[in-house]
Amino acid sequence: MDYAKLPLSFKGELHIEPDEFTLEATRLIVHADKVSFEFAGADGNGGAFTVSGVAQRTGNDTFLVQGVKPEYKTSVARPVGDFEFLSVEIERDESEDATQDSCYVEGVWREKNPPAEWAFSGTLSPFNST
Repeated sequence: MDYAKLPLSFKGELHIEPDEFTLEATRLIVHADKVSFEFAGADGNGGAFTVSGVAQRTGNDTFLVQGVKPEYKTSVARPVGDFEFLSVEIERDESEDATQDSCYVEGVWREKNPPAEWAFSGTLSPFNST
């Protein structure tokens, strides 16, 4: 990874396994030592939610944030969990135009009570503020 060009920001749909809810990366910012994220989604229990945090690089080259609490729009549900980004790979466009780069992300969302786990993955496109 070319750390001189970081941070870079991306957005896009994420695939969830098992497929129990929707999740979109409204913004994912890749730094050399951390990944900042804002996700939005919806599930059949609490409805629409947002979740955000900053996952720090671990010793095994993953990024981890603990104690993440999704904010539901219409529910008092307050699950607490961890996000672990297992892979964050920036794919450079051959033309070296950063607006054409993409970011492949893969990770796991773990909730503690009740215990549950979902894998997420997707190829994200550059985030443009305009």
